[in-house]
Amino acid sequence: MTIKDLYTKYFHDLYRFVFSLTKDKHLTEDIVQETFIRAYLNLGNINQTTNKAWLFTVARHLFYDHLRKNKKITDIDYDFSRIKDRQKTPEERLFTKEVIKQLLKRIKNLQDNYRKAIIYFYIEEMSYKEAATAMNVTVANFKSILFRARNKLRQLSKER
Repeated sequence: MTIKDLYTKYFHDLYRFVFSLTKDKHLTEDIVQETFIRAYLNLGNINQTTNKAWLFTVARHLFYDHLRKNKKITDIDYDFSRIKDRQKTPEERLFTKEVIKQLLKRIKNLQDNYRKAIIYFYIEEMSYKEAATAMNVTVANFKSILFRARNKLRQLSKER
């Protein structure tokens, strides 16, 4: 098989494969070109039945070599503008504070076992078992109470 036959038969498959790795048209073209250069240099050594697999392996190794050589450059080229600012604006902080106030007011208006379930599980961050023990109920019963408490809070939120 000649290099022209290899190129004609496998170019598009190889190009798509390398592009799926690089996501860069120019880098893909460079790697595909280098792959076919290596195929030309090793034309007598390539097994006829494994041409495609050999080309893909060479291309993948060339891609990995590129990553190793350009690792430092890749880190420097990172687009830091994509990182979201984690600081909340004053408006967001005020809104959050108001929501928490309203939620606490609603929790205070719940019946005693619902209020305890919410406080133990969400505020004190107890496990189901710990909260059930503190309330002197079974774990299944605690889960049921917590479910009803959440539903009651949702209902109170919709009413206002």
